[in-house]
Amino acid sequence: MNKAEYQLIDARFRNIFNSHAAQLSKEGRENVEHFIEVAEVEMACESFILSVAEERIQLPGDAKKELLDLAIALHLDKQSVFRADFWQMAGPMLSGTD
Repeated sequence: MNKAEYQLIDARFRNIFNSHAAQLSKEGRENVEHFIEVAEVEMACESFILSVAEERIQLPGDAKKELLDLAIALHLDKQSVFRADFWQMAGPMLSGTD
């Protein structure tokens, strides 16, 4: 992915995060914000999805679809940082099949 595509994905992620950050715990929000600050959008997205799952936050369908698209664009369906079983948990959750 080139720089322009990455910047677009970063902007899309920031939009979805900013829309739902208030629902996260302080710790969850701060973890995601840290990864945003250090320009690690893959880790920010993965951390956000994990926080949503662990904190049992119900996101609207359009937010789930956007996160699914972003996660795939960031290759989180193939490789994750925080959990080896990330995609087995996140894929169904985001696609509405969990």
